[in-house]
Amino acid sequence: MSKTKLKRIYYGTMGLGGGWDEPKITKKSIEQAEKALQTALSIGITKFDLADIYQNGKSEEVFGAFLKNNSNIRKEIIIQTKVGIILKNIDGVARYDFSEKHIIDSVKDSLKRLNTDYIDTLLLHRPDPLMNIKDLKNAFQYLLDHKIVKKIGVSNMNQYQIEYIKKSTNTEISINQLEISLKKLDWLDSTIGINNDEGFKSSFTPGLLEYMMTNNIEIQAWSPMAGGLYTGKNFEILDEKESIESISKTKKYIYKLAQEKNTTPDSIVLSFILKHPSNINPVIGTSNPERIKLVKDCETIELTRKEWYKLYTLSRNKPLP
Repeated sequence: MSKTKLKRIYYGTMGLGGGWDEPKITKKSIEQAEKALQTALSIGITKFDLADIYQNGKSEEVFGAFLKNNSNIRKEIIIQTKVGIILKNIDGVARYDFSEKHIIDSVKDSLKRLNTDYIDTLLLHRPDPLMNIKDLKNAFQYLLDHKIVKKIGVSNMNQYQIEYIKKSTNTEISINQLEISLKKLDWLDSTIGINNDEGFKSSFTPGLLEYMMTNNIEIQAWSPMAGGLYTGKNFEILDEKESIESISKTKKYIYKLAQEKNTTPDSIVLSFILKHPSNINPVIGTSNPERIKLVKDCETIELTRKEWYKLYTLSRNKPLP
């Protein structure tokens, strides 16, 4: 494990497990996970993001195999997993489930797969319209009282949903994980969208970031690298010429900044998110050890205000209001 520590970066494990269509973990998938997780640890990442559904549970399984062979690190790392989604391939109907039984049973299954007796943080994966608050309160109480889970958080929720869960269950909500990147700019457009049309185009409820900052809720960013869009992905996947031109200009500037600051484009992309005063913690997701290493400078890179706003404007592909 690295002596230095990346305090704000999580390693996301959705890419580990061998493939969504593979029925079981294999020796190859365990070896792939071993390399990726060891690489993450080697550059100072000690926080790991999982979910019960990732690769139909196989992501947790390969992580558990790694932990079994490296049991000495358990107290030095943070394990975060999620619950609440049932995939279509389970019984034909995709749905969300915050029922007491489903949450508790799912967490116990995760513990077995992960080879651990506790989870540091449990996130509710997506809002369940049929959520019964009594069920949720009972599930939280059971998991916390039995020290199966240390902290509760959510994912993909707005401030009204968080506040309702928090007050109705009498449980502190510590985290909200949201899609945040240079490409997915709703987190910023919602801020500058007051008294103009920008706010109507944002999927972020106005005031969400401010609510989380006020209430000391950790903000996590899923897909912070936008799938590698600015650091290597082929533009052929994009349909709109305007998007390709915008991404090309943004990418060119990212590479320029990386050269000037003697770092990698990957670290620049993350530093854009890290500069925001809400203290956002990105969750990187590549399973490629070489790409994992490319983010090692991200917490030490400092963008100027001018550089940050130029990146924002280039990515928006239009001037500020």
